[in-house]
Amino acid sequence: MKRTLTLTLSIAALLLVAFGGSTSAQFGGAQLAVPEIPFDSVPNFLKLPDGLYLGEVPGVATNSKGHVFVYSRTGTTTATLGGSRVFTHGGSRLFEFDDKGTYVREIGVGIYGFVFAHVVRIDPQDNIWVVDEAANLVMKFDPNGRILMTIGRKPESINIRNFEPPAPPAPAGRAGGAAAGREGGGGGRGQQAAAPPVVGAGVEGESFNRPTDVGWDAQGNVFVSDGYGNSRVVKYDKNGVFLKMVGHRGTGPLEFNTPHGLAVDAQGNVYI
Repeated sequence: MKRTLTLTLSIAALLLVAFGGSTSAQFGGAQLAVPEIPFDSVPNFLKLPDGLYLGEVPGVATNSKGHVFVYSRTGTTTATLGGSRVFTHGGSRLFEFDDKGTYVREIGVGIYGFVFAHVVRIDPQDNIWVVDEAANLVMKFDPNGRILMTIGRKPESINIRNFEPPAPPAPAGRAGGAAAGREGGGGGRGQQAAAPPVVGAGVEGESFNRPTDVGWDAQGNVFVSDGYGNSRVVKYDKNGVFLKMVGHRGTGPLEFNTPHGLAVDAQGNVYI
């Protein structure tokens, strides 16, 4: 059945009158053109196998063949305590359907990074990218479903980058040796030097805090909106090497609240 979706028009949307195929709306006595989006409703398009159900679906994308990828919060999240960290896994699943909605396969079955689905994207080479909010990971799969890259990591129990080893023991009989050892900066086995102030949880882009989206420019550089916790945008090269970051929580220039969606245009401009 053919339907029409009528957009709600705000004052800021006056620029949309240039679009064709419009209806009219009245604001303060002025008659304005409101764009319409024609669409066909296809009920039950996705044909799921018996016993398979979708949960919350925050991510849907299509590739060059018209295949549909659905990243769903389906399944049961489990958590185990290992040392000083809690490991969670199994809370999300990634499904592929063909252009007719027929089920093709599940990708990344049981992978440790599928915890709390947030978005799935397909790049120009048909690689599949997944952003998992709870795992704090961005994962790249090739078109065959093999994992190629992960970006992001959990903070380590000891920050190796800023770890300062204990000072060597003072020679026997040397006066003030213990004090000299303390002045060396270690101050005791396993003590960690104070880390330099860094906005958000990540050091040089290594750690995300509930990321939300991913995109690419024409050179293959990767942009990640590191949304809920770090309130920043991070740039990596095509091999996943950190290049730079911008933004932190606030209301001023280059400050964000929760950068939730991201898009990159043909000129390499990034939209948040």
